[in-house]
Amino acid sequence: MTTSRISLGLTTLGITALVLTALPSTALASHADQAPRVVAADGNLHVWEHEKKGGRHCAWPGDIPNWDICGMRNRGSSLHNNGRTHDVWLYYGPDHTGARYCLNRGVYLENIVHHYFPNNGTGGGTSLNDNIASHKWVADC
Repeated sequence: MTTSRISLGLTTLGITALVLTALPSTALASHADQAPRVVAADGNLHVWEHEKKGGRHCAWPGDIPNWDICGMRNRGSSLHNNGRTHDVWLYYGPDHTGARYCLNRGVYLENIVHHYFPNNGTGGGTSLNDNIASHKWVADC
């Protein structure tokens, strides 16, 4: 290949790149696409083993007296109350015992390591991270 063919090829490539960057993009999202997306409530409490919805996942629509049912007892690190109308009490102990923490409807906590059970029973003052054993749905908490 001659030097003039290489120069012509590079010039063509440069002009093509310039034209493509100057043209209005049809791939840009409309303003409607840029609005925050609201996920419809599915009526479940979601729990993940790791922060930011990582690892094992369990979802429950009702009261669970022992998170062993899904292998998540004392393993949860990320929570989302995606209930439609209720808050959730999270308990330090199984069978809804010990300290309890209120997770309001619609709240997502991506990393619960810095959220603590209040001093309202056994386990009070302890981080929620890897310390939740049961939960109960309530109208308000």
